[in-house]
Amino acid sequence: MRRWTPFVLLMPFQFIFGLIYSWGTISPAIHVQSGWPQATLDLAFSLTPLGLLPAVILAGRALHRLAPKTLLAWALTCFTVGGGIGLLTASPVAFMLGYSLLALGVGAGLSTAACIALVSRLYPQRRGSLGGALLALYGMSSVISAPLFDEINRLIGWRPSLAALLAVYAAVGWLAWAFLPEAPAAPGRQTAPLPLMVLLRQRPLRWALVIVLMATPLGSASFATIGHLTKAIGVSSALGVLAVSLMALGNGVGRLGFGLLADWISPRFSRAAALGLNALAALLLLGVLHGYGVWAFVAYPLLIGLAFGGMAGKLPALAAHVAEHHGEAAFGLLFGAFAFASFLGPFLSAGLGMHSALQGLALCALAAMGLGLAVAR
Repeated sequence: MRRWTPFVLLMPFQFIFGLIYSWGTISPAIHVQSGWPQATLDLAFSLTPLGLLPAVILAGRALHRLAPKTLLAWALTCFTVGGGIGLLTASPVAFMLGYSLLALGVGAGLSTAACIALVSRLYPQRRGSLGGALLALYGMSSVISAPLFDEINRLIGWRPSLAALLAVYAAVGWLAWAFLPEAPAAPGRQTAPLPLMVLLRQRPLRWALVIVLMATPLGSASFATIGHLTKAIGVSSALGVLAVSLMALGNGVGRLGFGLLADWISPRFSRAAALGLNALAALLLLGVLHGYGVWAFVAYPLLIGLAFGGMAGKLPALAAHVAEHHGEAAFGLLFGAFAFASFLGPFLSAGLGMHSALQGLALCALAAMGLGLAVAR
């Protein structure tokens, strides 16, 4: 049991920083009670992956010099201070910079890199399955956070409710951190990390980054537009609600399942399977968008949820596979690419229109499948 204590102590960090996935519940409450424009709320959501991107890349490189537990302390500091900045004033700008960018963006980037590094060092033979499990908890944080916020919000309003939630999560996080053991040093920790451009010259890593950037935006765009899409194609409102739940379920199961596949079979197989599901979902979506059977939409939410989750769940094992001896730095780059691609999907759907963006991103997903097969190693 003692062997698994560190892994159990890492679980609260996933619920803390996965609070971003409760935005669908928090955002409407802010809009109704404070009157903030929808564009402001959309920008607040977009700032989180933009903050996560540089943080997870820099954290991956810093792990050659800093202990993962030290990075987790910095992550919790960002969460605590950023949450305070965001909620102590009524300014939307302070909220976006403190809560969205610093607390859930930079904090999540530091936390994710540190947690995956701890798993890789303490459980090297299970880095795929346990890393995927942590990322699954991160993606499914809203299962607890969203209804908890909603219940408190009914009683005291959105700002005190979110402040109470942040305070409880911060307290739990610092308590878990206090009991977390130090991890053993990473292999080769005494040597300086490769310069970024030298690391990017490694062909397998370079292609892995390109594939993540091509394949991921379809899933994030689908998460952002699924409600509008169900109305546009004329399916029932009940199916629209079910679609959201199926995507969330698929996201969590995909993160865990494809991490397990990477350990049980190989990271290469896990990537091919995730890309295959993504391509199948893309074909179904193209058929629906062109009117070739709305019935095909029934399977789409679960498939795209599984594929989107799988794109994240396979990354811990894939990073070690494509950049041997530099897995932590490679994971920072790959997860940073995943975060940026997650931002691109909603951004393109807002800029190009839902139909055009989804159609283009579906074609990119098919191209990513072909590229993945071409560069498989």
